[in-house]
Amino acid sequence: MVDRTRSIKYENVPKLKAALEHLVKRFDISRDETHVSFATFARRAKLHNKFKDPPYQHALAVQHLINTTIMRLGRRTRLDRALKLAKERMFTPGNGLRDGVKAMVLYTDGRSHPKTEDCYLDVVALKVRTLAISLK
Repeated sequence: MVDRTRSIKYENVPKLKAALEHLVKRFDISRDETHVSFATFARRAKLHNKFKDPPYQHALAVQHLINTTIMRLGRRTRLDRALKLAKERMFTPGNGLRDGVKAMVLYTDGRSHPKTEDCYLDVVALKVRTLAISLK
């Protein structure tokens, strides 16, 4: 989940992409190992791929997705919409969520738009869903 707003600043985009590339290289992304679902957010949150999408079960494909989706920077950091997308669309069995999934990586500068709604319950819902899957 990556913040792509202007508060990140264009001069930091190469650093952000390098950090994401480093992260991708740390995992064995493959059909039988780690799966990645990638989303970006600004005023709106966008899910770019699903955990279960075979084309993105390779590190090079995930890296290409990152490089082609973080190009333009938008306005209004709506962290609430990003977390709602994660809860309702990303971390779901329909998206390919598997048992034992315990992590979401969030890149943001931490400054959200003043109209951001309280997203504490979305965070709690993600934690509860992960716990329920782990207990199966």
